[in-house]
Amino acid sequence: MTATPIVPRLDPELSRWRAQYPILADTLYMNSNSMGAMHRSAPEALADYAAGWARDGVESWDHWTKVVEQTADAAARFFGGSAGNTALNQNVAYFEAAIAGCLDFSGPRRRVVMEALQFPNVIYVWERFRELGAELVLVPSDDGMTVPLERMLEAIDERTAIVPCSHAIYVSGALQDVGAICARAREVGALTMIDVYQTAGAVPIDVAAWGADMVVGGSHKWLCGGPGTAFLWTRPQLRAQLRPRNTGWFAHAQPFAFEPAPIRYADDAWRLMSGTPSIPAYCVAQRAYEPLLEVGVPRIRAHNLALCQIIIDRADAAGLTVHSPREHERRTGFVAVDFPGSEAVSKQLIAERIKHDWRPGCGLRLGPHFYNTEEEVHRTMDRVVALARR
Repeated sequence: MTATPIVPRLDPELSRWRAQYPILADTLYMNSNSMGAMHRSAPEALADYAAGWARDGVESWDHWTKVVEQTADAAARFFGGSAGNTALNQNVAYFEAAIAGCLDFSGPRRRVVMEALQFPNVIYVWERFRELGAELVLVPSDDGMTVPLERMLEAIDERTAIVPCSHAIYVSGALQDVGAICARAREVGALTMIDVYQTAGAVPIDVAAWGADMVVGGSHKWLCGGPGTAFLWTRPQLRAQLRPRNTGWFAHAQPFAFEPAPIRYADDAWRLMSGTPSIPAYCVAQRAYEPLLEVGVPRIRAHNLALCQIIIDRADAAGLTVHSPREHERRTGFVAVDFPGSEAVSKQLIAERIKHDWRPGCGLRLGPHFYNTEEEVHRTMDRVVALARR
């Protein structure tokens, strides 16, 4: 959540970026909360990667390592992370497991506290560490859409090792008060690992204001960077203390020295890398970040809030259920709209190339981005309302 609330404002000038996203030519694309539209630079980024590989062979690593660092620092700009402190890998599950493997669950401080509505991928990872002594504490929800802040804060105590929670509830888009959660964790000596996958690129984030120890996320949602590029920013003072068990040769201080085991960890962000990086994915993501950074997340947020308000107003007028929070400061970039038969309607909408996604108990998740227009949102809701009334 930001210190200065952003006022919703439709921004017609943003439509000049639409031509950079090919799918918009024949699709109502309201699914950036699940998979952002591909930027037109993606084929060129992959072609440049292939051309460099064909030309330079193994010497391409001289350039590719710079791509890793540049992409990592560009990703950090979306949450105010300091340069030189972000590692890349293929997905968030890897980073969650890498950090879990750094912790000692044999003593009294062995609790892992997170919301029960955390994305299942993350719970899967931490649940497996029960075999090593971790005590998983899933803070329950009353409504299936939100988790009371007070309940989260009460669950974090002196027995807590880490709080790997999400900035936003993935089902409903409800934002959590991460600053308060981080403050409580610091008070009892616990670490925090904040997942911004649901918000990076759509909601302004200031990791320094949060006081978080780590920020993790990925690129295929609002950042439009496609799959395969996840990031982990770590507070430098903390990173020096971490000795991940999930590791690989690119986490070595001198990976091309090919030293025998045990590993000698890098002193910088590479310490949290693993094996051979997925360079093509990073090339695509780096290019995809550029227009979003040019526009700026505050401007994206203002336009998105205005578009989402249209969805809420149209849903209310039609008597449909809105599961997402109505207060702007409590919601990320999509609105969950539900009604009897919503799953079947979802399939029909997709057949009509009205892109969105559907979740059980949640309904349609409609996530317009900066490249969407007021007219597109109305056309989308025209069809949603018409099909809901059949």
